[in-house]
Amino acid sequence: MKNSIRLILLIIFFNPLPGAAQTCITTECHTEINQKQLVHVPVEEEDCQACHEQKNKKHPKARGADFGLTETDVVDVCTTCHDIDLENPELHKPVTEGMCLSCHNPHQSESPYLLKEKTVSAICVQCHDTGTRDLPHVHGPVAVGACEVCHQGHGNMNNSLLVFKEVNDLCYDCHTIKQDEIGNYNQIHDPVEESCVNCHDPHESEYPYQLTDVAPELCFSCHGAIEDMSENVLSQHKALKEDRTCLNCHLPHGSNYQYNLKQETFDLCLGCHDKPMKFGRVTIPGMKKFLEKNTDWHGPIRDKDCSGCHNPHGSVNIRLLRYFYPPEFYTSFNIDKYQLCFQCHPETNVLDKNTTKLTNFRDGTRNLHYLHVNRAKGRTCRACHQTHASNHAFHIRDTVPFGRWQLPINYVATENGGKCSPGCHKLKEYKR
Repeated sequence: MKNSIRLILLIIFFNPLPGAAQTCITTECHTEINQKQLVHVPVEEEDCQACHEQKNKKHPKARGADFGLTETDVVDVCTTCHDIDLENPELHKPVTEGMCLSCHNPHQSESPYLLKEKTVSAICVQCHDTGTRDLPHVHGPVAVGACEVCHQGHGNMNNSLLVFKEVNDLCYDCHTIKQDEIGNYNQIHDPVEESCVNCHDPHESEYPYQLTDVAPELCFSCHGAIEDMSENVLSQHKALKEDRTCLNCHLPHGSNYQYNLKQETFDLCLGCHDKPMKFGRVTIPGMKKFLEKNTDWHGPIRDKDCSGCHNPHGSVNIRLLRYFYPPEFYTSFNIDKYQLCFQCHPETNVLDKNTTKLTNFRDGTRNLHYLHVNRAKGRTCRACHQTHASNHAFHIRDTVPFGRWQLPINYVATENGGKCSPGCHKLKEYKR
């Protein structure tokens, strides 16, 4: 009888109690387990053997229980339950290297996903400096340490561990108003359609809206030809140099107008050119009121296409003109001096000395355009024509600048010709 009792006591002393977890947790060694908010499922189910195995060497202080750490690699234990392809080189590097315990506590944690730190970002910044550079403009999720809003901890390196495969899909998950706005445009800016991060830093930036740079430098990173056009020119468009620069005229994401303009070209131009503008000795009239008062509009104005004659970014010619036009009032004739006019008007208007068809500005068959232009002190087109509009047919001017004087032309159309007496000159008359 005494021997039987002694045998029973020896069995109890040298063998684990029923339920390994009860033995582990209730001993003086592992009392901290299951005391915190989030507990790993095997721990919660008191199944220590799911991750630990009995070893030949006795576990110290286990009261006879031979439960030590598993001889299997930690990551193999994790992937027994967690379906992760460790052979996939596209996964997050700590995952492919089996560093599960560098981020996770295997038993319990006060943080989501059993993280070793209180927030996901506190784990991330151990390797990544995102959000730690003290820049003035920080993306919302970064500012509050919510890396998991956009990234997966294991993820795919080829798409920056994003929770969605496409960057724009991820951005639009929060920026729904911007998605609706862009979706209503007839045309979308190419970088926007490709990826939001072409222009925005998704984490933090020195610039508003987490832009990677500011206009016009950001725009010039793609539009280098326009940068050259705006910098190395005779005349620069003021709109490209002041205030919002490129964004004075263009929308950055998309538009319902050509070239991502804010409005139709004509309306956009008149939005600024509704008042006189002085450039050096030259004053450009307020075109909006000017066109309201002068009803005979030049062809490009009728087409509401200011860019037909002007380059809105800059030009090597005066007044942002697309092609050369002589700045002088008087100049000798050369066909190259009138590249601008000859984009629409036939060169023969000033090359043919005599005509019966080319123009009504003739005396008999003598071409008076040829007479005025083809001479050593030739008159330029604007000596008689107002290039934007006037109240006379063929945009004939009332006056022309002549020094400080607005020299009157005194042109009168007749049934078979016309007459004029510019300034103090004698009356000149022609008949067809």
